[in-house]
Amino acid sequence: MANRETPATAAQPGSIICWRALLPWVPAGLISAWWIRDLSHQWSSLVDYHYGWILLMLTGFLVWERWPTRPTHDQPVRGIWPLWLGLAGLPLVVVAELYRIGVARSPSSSMALSLGCTLFLCANILLLRGPRTLRHFAFPLIFFYLAVPLPKIIWNPVVFSLQSLVTTLNVETLNLMGIPAERRAHLIQLPNCVVGVDEACSGIRSLQSSLMAALFVGDLTLRRGGGKALFLVAGIGLAMAGNFFRSLYLSLTAYREGPEALKAVHDSAGWSVLIFTAGGVILLAWALTRLEQKAGKLGAA
Repeated sequence: MANRETPATAAQPGSIICWRALLPWVPAGLISAWWIRDLSHQWSSLVDYHYGWILLMLTGFLVWERWPTRPTHDQPVRGIWPLWLGLAGLPLVVVAELYRIGVARSPSSSMALSLGCTLFLCANILLLRGPRTLRHFAFPLIFFYLAVPLPKIIWNPVVFSLQSLVTTLNVETLNLMGIPAERRAHLIQLPNCVVGVDEACSGIRSLQSSLMAALFVGDLTLRRGGGKALFLVAGIGLAMAGNFFRSLYLSLTAYREGPEALKAVHDSAGWSVLIFTAGGVILLAWALTRLEQKAGKLGAA
């Protein structure tokens, strides 16, 4: 009587091969899960990083989009470099965890943990695949750092600089329009009231959104490094311009109608900046893509 394999028996060799292929990547998966778990607490507690889960999904899409074109003949690194990368990440992880347990979870500890996990992931990829694979997936890894909270030693100077810039530009523009205005730190002194430029009005959230959109859309639509760099700079410029016009509009509203009128237009002005920035990024991406296509045709001719 002929022996017939059951479906479970027939599928068993393939399952074994599949598990053997996935097993070396288990450390990378555990490290990634640990990293995301730590950041998820920051995404929930910090208002400026509520978009973290969205950025995680965008990062996953970038990895998925690169997966079909990954290097198939890469050579794993068998030297000492992967070991050194892993050892370099170890103290960062230990310090971050000790600080979290002993003091509190903070942006600085999350940044240290992120750097340590990144070094572990890079070492894992070099050991299993090689440097070409690491370069191939480097951009999604760097892109994900937009979801990592900046330490206060970096965050505060950036926010304060944006506040000072927005306040100064508003005061100068109001004076050019014939409206007496004076800057007092991050306050705009008008004849009938005072308008404050707080952290939310500094444009930091618009800047974060523009960075995320410009990097993501530029990577998907543009092929040349120069075009991507120009797109990034233009995206940042759109965010800063949109926030300037928003602050100027709020200052004019307070001057003409009084500070009570700000409550009615504050949220709508914020949404207008978002629409302005998103629309500008889309139009700019379309224009640069057309320019790249024309340049490619001219080069081929």
